[in-house]
Amino acid sequence: MATPVVPSQFQVGKNRIVHKPTKSTFNFETGQPMFKSVEWGSVGEQQKTPRDYRREDVMRVAQQLLMKLPK
Repeated sequence: MATPVVPSQFQVGKNRIVHKPTKSTFNFETGQPMFKSVEWGSVGEQQKTPRDYRREDVMRVAQQLLMKLPK
């Protein structure tokens, strides 16, 4: 069963958004509606804890956060 992904799991920086549990990093240019690059970290890998984050869930929440940033 997939672990829920919520906005509080992310750290938003100047030009990147990081999903802290998996270290997935979404790089963007200010004012752009899409990510410039994505480094998936440990999403989908077997982890020491029973947490299983799905890429599509992590991407969806990261995209929501990107859209809320000032243009």
